[in-house]
Amino acid sequence: MNKQIEKIIVDIIKEELDLPDNYGRTERGDVIPSVIIYSQNIKLFNTDKLQITVQANNFKTYSNRLETLQKDDGKFYQIQDLNQGCQIQIDCYSRNNEALYRHHEIIAAMNSIHAQELMDLYNFKLGIAGNTVNISGADGGSDINRFVTTYNAIIHHHKEKEINYYDKFKAEAYNEKGKFSEVSNY
Repeated sequence: MNKQIEKIIVDIIKEELDLPDNYGRTERGDVIPSVIIYSQNIKLFNTDKLQITVQANNFKTYSNRLETLQKDDGKFYQIQDLNQGCQIQIDCYSRNNEALYRHHEIIAAMNSIHAQELMDLYNFKLGIAGNTVNISGADGGSDINRFVTTYNAIIHHHKEKEINYYDKFKAEAYNEKGKFSEVSNY
């Protein structure tokens, strides 16, 4: 995977729910996001419009494989393949009833043809059905409608890096009396 899974899911949700990149700016000049990767540094709830955050939690590594390979160009490469599982959390918020009326669209978006194509392209899979919980009362008296949808995901990471391979070398061995051996492969 050469792109962050949260970014891919943000792109899917924007496309499938037909949401803009942002809703403009506040009076203080802060951007009002529509769909973003979760960050504690971004202020939410500064609009009545739908806002969605995406984050990946609880990573578990299932396999971590390393192999070396000589390719047709004669060079040697280290090939790393890593398979991880994680939980994707998608939070859907609004000060009005838009989150209440549209939270189900997130589950539909994650099963769309567009989502399936991106999963194939970036080597990850989401579980077939997400679980959604209404946690609207968790924020107290702030009148936020909030729905949390979670998915289990499997992610495959692949990395190739050229490595040095020494098939010609010279080695010398020393002890307290000085050099006692020399090996050469030229």
